Amino acid sequence: MVAQRNFDKNSFLSLLTSKSMSTSDIARSMRCNKVTALKYLRELKAEKRVTETRINHKSNIWQLNFENQIMIGDCATTLKNIETESVDLIVTDPPYGYNFMGLSWDKVLPSLEALKECLRVLKHGAFAFFMCSPRIDVMSRMGVLLQDAGFETNFSMISWVYNTGFPKAADTSKLIDKRAGAEREILEERRKLQSYGYKGNNVYGGDIDRNGIQLITAPATTEAKQFDGAYNGFQPKPAFEVISVCMKPLSAKTYIDQALKNGKGVTWLDDCKIPYAHEININQQECVHFSSVNVYGKYTPMIKKINPAGRFPANLLVSDDALHNGIISRSKYGDVERDTGSYSRFFDLDAWFKSKLPDEAASTYPNLVVPKPAKSEKNRYAENKHSTVKPLKLMSYLITMGSREGDLVLDPFAGSGTTLEAANILKRRFIGCELDEKWKPVIEARAYMREFDKAHN
Repeated sequence: MVAQRNFDKNSFLSLLTSKSMSTSDIARSMRCNKVTALKYLRELKAEKRVTETRINHKSNIWQLNFENQIMIGDCATTLKNIETESVDLIVTDPPYGYNFMGLSWDKVLPSLEALKECLRVLKHGAFAFFMCSPRIDVMSRMGVLLQDAGFETNFSMISWVYNTGFPKAADTSKLIDKRAGAEREILEERRKLQSYGYKGNNVYGGDIDRNGIQLITAPATTEAKQFDGAYNGFQPKPAFEVISVCMKPLSAKTYIDQALKNGKGVTWLDDCKIPYAHEININQQECVHFSSVNVYGKYTPMIKKINPAGRFPANLLVSDDALHNGIISRSKYGDVERDTGSYSRFFDLDAWFKSKLPDEAASTYPNLVVPKPAKSEKNRYAENKHSTVKPLKLMSYLITMGSREGDLVLDPFAGSGTTLEAANILKRRFIGCELDEKWKPVIEARAYMREFDKAHN
């Protein structure tokens, strides 16, 4: 046998893509001896990328491990390795299709081929949550792509509202002066609390350097003065994003039949109830509601108990008390008062997330105290400069709504790994796909952190 001199772990992974193999078969196919084959296979096993099953004292079988896996490459290709109808839920933040911050990977929406692969691996009746821009052009195209891929899309979208967006509108007056080569008078220098690394006239109409200094300037030319206060097109400060809710078509006749068949076709809305702003008086839970007997008039009183678990989930989620307009309102049903607070409390994602934390973590929220990761992992977190990181609480909410403990969650556009970290926290298995290999260390540090700590403590 002539030994192959150059080996890498990806060669062994590729060999196992189509079927399980014994050590002897792998060595024969790779044209190496069994000792060399075992060296690479054991490295892959240590990384949890393959599993080993011992058949007897002389032979064993190797196969790809797709649980808690991070696969690098286009998900249209990497997902072909995943078994059909094996995934319980998809939660993902794909490219939005409008070249955010000039990032090349965000120029196009997910391909139809990639979405078809997502559909194939999903179980019948299982749900998928795709983050999406609220911009009409890309949102409508994303909806068509999901339909063309075969998803059922006849569900309400979820709107996620926040107050931490930053405007990117181009100041028309400044651009006119720039074209004319006219120097503008600096009226004021302001230090912003946070610099996003932008230079130029694209945030609040003032130049911002990398030190976070904002220059307030006056128009120099007559034309610039005419358009002082105007911005190109319509680019308001972003304050919400949408979540497209879709489902793989049922294989059973009804939702009930599907639920009894494979546990799908349902969402776990009771687990996503929004807690009241303060504790409900259990002794005053009964209140009077009215149900209409006919359209115009007669109403029959009925008794309905307030659910102490919280409000039924809406198709709106609010972060950072973004709907607080300075008015404090009071919720009252019949003679029973529920709670008081701002309008945000009806849809409060922060309150939901805090209510789901263990007592020791809730006492320090919003600072989450977890066992310290290894030094290398701490360094990887510090280098997490991904530009579109979604909150852990948002992905946790969606995972809770669409799955149960032990289910397999897929993120085909993993980014920096928020979905995978949330899945790990919530005791779900996960698969992540990411096109850009540079994010793999960050994803691994987040997705495997708690699992790593448990094994080393």
